[in-house]
Formats: sequence, C-alpha cells, structure tokens
Amino acid sequence: MVPGWIALGWLLSSMGAAAPAPAADAGAELRRLTEQRFAANAESDRGFYERLLAPSAVVLLPFRPPQTRQEYLEEEFGHRPPGFRGEKGTVEGFRALVEGDTAVVSYAASEPTELGELTFESRTYRVDTYIRQGGAWRLLSMAVTPQPSWPKPATVDAKLYEDYAGTYQISPSLQAVVTVEGGRLFEEVTGQPKVELFPESATLFFDKTDSPLARTLFERDGTGKVVTQVYVANGLRMPARKVK
Repeated sequence: MVPGWIALGWLLSSMGAAAPAPAADAGAELRRLTEQRFAANAESDRGFYERLLAPSAVVLLPFRPPQTRQEYLEEEFGHRPPGFRGEKGTVEGFRALVEGDTAVVSYAASEPTELGELTFESRTYRVDTYIRQGGAWRLLSMAVTPQPSWPKPATVDAKLYEDYAGTYQISPSLQAVVTVEGGRLFEEVTGQPKVELFPESATLFFDKTDSPLARTLFERDGTGKVVTQVYVANGLRMPARKVK
C-alpha cells in the first residue's frame, strides 16, 4: 500500500513535466465530478466509485490506517441495507490545481447523516488527487480530516472569573497570566499571544485558537480557593499552581 503523502508527493512532482491544459475548464469539470461523487454516494452507486477510483487509489480517513481501493469500497458500500438512500452532501470553497493530466483539488464538504429520528451534519476538509487516463479523471488519493468544532459557550456568572484571575506557574520559566476584561476571561502564556477562554462550564474552558479537544480546568482547594489551573489536550495533563 502506498501512503497518501507519497502518492500526493509523486503527483505534485509529476505536474512540473505535464503538458499544459485549459485549467479553468478542467477545474470546472472536476468540481462537477466531485458533486457527482456525493450524489452517487447518497444513491449507493458503488459502480460509480469503482469506475472513478484508480486501481492503486489510497484513501486516508480520520482515525484509521490508509485504505486500499477495495478496503474503502467494502467499508463504504459493503454493509448498506438494500434500498438505502442517503442525503446528498454539499461542496464549498472548491479549489483546483491542474497541470495537464494531473490535478489536486481541495474543498470543504458537508454531509447529513441520519441516526434514528435525528440528523447530524458531518463537516470535513478534503484533498483529492486525480490523474486523467483514457480521457477520464481517475481518483488517485483522497484525504479527509474533520473540520474543527468547539461547543457553544455556556452562560456563566462573570463574577466567578475574578476567582480565576492571577498568575499560574507552569514551569520555572513559563507562566500563564489570567485576566478579566469586560466580563470575559483571557489568558496569556509566556511568549504567546493573549487568547480568550470560553466557558464550557463554570470550571472548564476552551480556546478557539487551540485544538477543539483541548480544555483548561480551574481547581479549588477544600476552602473553595482557586489553587491550580490544569491544561488537558491529546493525553497531556499539565497542571500549573496559582502563585499570585
């Protein structure tokens, strides 16, 4: 199996030697093809994907190893009940880099998913690489990553923020200074820009410039005094003692 980054690197390097082509027309063609892909997926048209995917295609989906063409087809279409029909996804921010018979496209995709009586919307960023063979575009690789998503900020009594304000010692040379400005909570770590901390609860906060999975927690001692700030992200737990 060829890793996706190798396939992408090969494609980008090959572009320099490709013959010129009308990129604008090819870009429009690739956008239509991308929209047809989402329609075919909603209609469970496996044959469309079998024709589209190159024999050596590599698919990179979130949180799993790279998949071959056959592995992807089996996972995507192999377990759907007879008569299954999904909702067509939408494409936004489509961009295409076309050189002759090779192309790289990027876009944001929104796909509704039904679970019982509920409907969820999956939003992802995509990078696809294509090669034109026999006059038809074949999908060489597809990389999918979730779009960042943070929770809706909770409503918290801003008076609590005064308890959190202060200086927290992360390491001998690193401090986090928490301030309250206009009823909002901010933090500035040594050598980094000041950021706003948004409440998920009265004690748990998130930063929209950081990972959607990262959180900052304020802890109190037995007397109710705030004594520690704990930063948690991707398995890392970093406590910082309040020093003033």
